[in-house]
Amino acid sequence: MKNKKPVILAITGGISLTSYNRKILNTLKVNYKLTCDMTIYDEIIRFPFFDSGISEEGTPDIIKEFLGEVKRADGILICSPEYVFSIPGVLKNALEWAVSSVVFTDKPVAVITAASVGQKAHESLLLVLKTIGAKLTDDTSLLISGVKGKVSLEGEICDEETDIALQNLMHSFLESIS
Repeated sequence: MKNKKPVILAITGGISLTSYNRKILNTLKVNYKLTCDMTIYDEIIRFPFFDSGISEEGTPDIIKEFLGEVKRADGILICSPEYVFSIPGVLKNALEWAVSSVVFTDKPVAVITAASVGQKAHESLLLVLKTIGAKLTDDTSLLISGVKGKVSLEGEICDEETDIALQNLMHSFLESIS
C-alpha cells in the first residue's frame, strides 16, 4: 500500500438519509480523502433476504456485486446504530450473505457502533464479524454511546473525546491495511 491509497468500502447499518452513522461515515470520508479512497456502500437496503439454500449460480446479482466489492476493498469500515439491542436487520442480512464465501476472511475491518447505548449491538456485530473471519482488533473497534450529544445534525464531531477516538480508530485501521 506504499504507493497507492487504500480502498475502503464503508457500510452503514443506519439506512436513513439522516442517520448519525451515515453522517459519521461522510465526515470520515471527507477527513481522510487524502489517505484513502472511501466509498460508502448504500445498496444493502435492496438485498433480498438471505437464503442458505441458494446455489452459487442462483445468488442474486446484487449480492455477487456486493461480495465483489468486499473482495476488492483493502478494508471494510462498518458504522451501525443499535435497533432493539441488536444489529439492524439490513446489516445482519448483508453479512449473512457473506457466510458461504471467504471475502471477509482476514479482511481488515473497523467497526463503529454509534447509538444511544449500543453495547449489545456492538458485541453482536463483533461476534458476527469474527464468525465470518474478519480481521479485527480492539483498536479498530469503537462504541459511541450517546451519539446525539457527540455528533451534530450536520455530521460534525462535536465531542473532543469522540473525535480523538475516531482519529485513533482510523489510524489503527489504515495501519492494519498497509
